[in-house]
Order: sequence, then C-alpha cells, then structure tokens
Amino acid sequence: MVTQAQIAAKLGVSRQLVTFALSGYPHVAKESRELILATANEMGYRPNPHARALKRKRTGIVALWIPDQISTHYNHVSRELSRLVKQAGQELIVSEIGGADMNQIWSNVPVDGIFAVDASEVTMRELESMAGKSVPIVSVGAHGSKKTDSVQVDLGAGAAEAMKHLIDSGYRRIAHATFVTEDSARQNRRQTYGKAMRDAGLEPEYILYPLSEDQRAITRQLIKDYIAKNGLPEAIFCHSDDVTLGIYRGLCDLKIRVPNQVALVGCDGIEDGQYLEVPLTTLVQPVAEMCAKAWELLRDRIEKPSSPPRHQRFLPTLAIRESSFRKL
Repeated sequence: MVTQAQIAAKLGVSRQLVTFALSGYPHVAKESRELILATANEMGYRPNPHARALKRKRTGIVALWIPDQISTHYNHVSRELSRLVKQAGQELIVSEIGGADMNQIWSNVPVDGIFAVDASEVTMRELESMAGKSVPIVSVGAHGSKKTDSVQVDLGAGAAEAMKHLIDSGYRRIAHATFVTEDSARQNRRQTYGKAMRDAGLEPEYILYPLSEDQRAITRQLIKDYIAKNGLPEAIFCHSDDVTLGIYRGLCDLKIRVPNQVALVGCDGIEDGQYLEVPLTTLVQPVAEMCAKAWELLRDRIEKPSSPPRHQRFLPTLAIRESSFRKL
C-alpha cells in the first residue's frame, strides 16, 4: 500500500506537506496541492479510513436506531437521514433495536452519533446513560428525552385534529385500529382518541392487531373478521398508514365502499395512500423537516458535547382526502 511518506520521498517534499495537501488544509499553495494530489493518484494512494478515524477521533459513521424496518414511515425516515448524512461525506448504518441487541450493536460498532427513532422506554434509558458518557444522541419521533437532544412530532395533537374532523363530519361509531394496549406507557394516539370519543358522549371502540412483518396482510384479514363479528363502524382512525392500507384492501374484498359506507383516516403521510382509487386522509409527519433538524442537532452536539440539550417540536398536518368525506 502506498504511504504518504513514499509520496513525499518521490516529490522531495516533507511528509507534513503531503499530509496537509491530502487533508485539504487551505494554507497549502495551489500548485503544491495539485502536484501532490496528482502524484498520489498516479501512485495509487488510498487513505486509510481506520488511521484517519483514530487520528481525528471520528469514524465518519452515524447510527440510526429504529424499532423495525416493517414500517413504510421508518423506511422514509431512513432514506431521508441517509441522504443528509451522505451529503456530508459520512455513512449511515441502520439497525433495528430491541432488548439485548442494543448493547451488542453499541459495543461492536463505534459511531460518531446516534439517531434514535421512537425508542422504547428501555432503549431510551440506555441511550440516556450513554449520553451521559458524551455519546452524541438525538431522539426522534413521537417520544423524546429531556436528557438528550430531541426532535418530536406531536401525534397526540394530530390525533385530536383527526378526531375533530371525523366527529364534526357527523360520524358517531368511530373505531380506532391500533396495536397499543390500555396498559402501554406510550399511547398518545390511543388516549387522545378515547378522550375525544368520551368528550363527545360516544363509546370508544378498539380494533387491536399485532405488530408483524406482514402488517398489511394481517390487517386486511383482521378487518373482515372484525366486521363479521361486530358489524361495520362508520369510521376508522388507524395508528399508521400501513394499517390503513391493509384495512382499505379488506374493505374492498367485502365490496364495502370508502367513504360511502365507512370513512378511513390514517397516520404518517406515506406516499402510497395518495395513489388508491380513493385517496386516504392521513396525518402527515414532516419527515424532511424533522430529519434536517435532527442532523443539525447531532452535528452541533458532536462539536459541542457539553452544551445543554436542545429540543424541537413539530406538528403533523391533517391532509383531508376522499376517504373521510362525509357519506351521502
């Protein structure tokens, strides 16, 4: 492997000058820099990323921790953050984090910083302890930590707006499709739905489903079984757009028309929902803006590890489309 010392020897210049030129130091004369770069390229020089990381105490790698790679929304977040990180000449590695995976990934893959999206309470506690050891962390999503930098989206406020839309449109039997159970610690959408129903003098109704890699297929069948047993609600507010798409397909199987017979509202704002015969009403998360702010906070934290945590809050937008128009 060609070294900087060999380049310096061939040109008859100092090793330090070669190092400065290859590292992009501005005080190296243009002619010297061009000559050194051309010679390095001619000799087949390739920088050693490991040596560079040791010297700079940076790896050039950023981690993205997400609960799963099932969700279309999480894939959207992953693509957006990857684009931003790559633009800065760094790499993003994506991991599904849960339970014991966390410690194994952290010990084996040192990174310059971590984005933690919708981290569970267990994961968040571990992240907070790592943040105390000067590991730059930004929590992203519906839940954040006061001990780390955070970018949060207030899906509780969004759910309140979605429920107001449905109730004001005259729907009364409104069900909530969710995997969140009553004893879950983080249930902002479920709690907001329940409160909106009770405040309107209506009875909450829950369509519970399990999390799965086959989320759409499962909810497609589940809604058919649910209707056979419980009848058809007037409207369904879904925890995510992936679930809304599964339910929509199941309703189509039963020849049930949306929105004439049942209204649908989802959450996340994934692109798929706009391309159905009946476009889906949904809470749109501002993914691009959230990711840009998260990247800004992480870069600032890397440069200023002792500064106080910063927090940014975003609101989702209710995109009202045909799926929740009042039935005729």
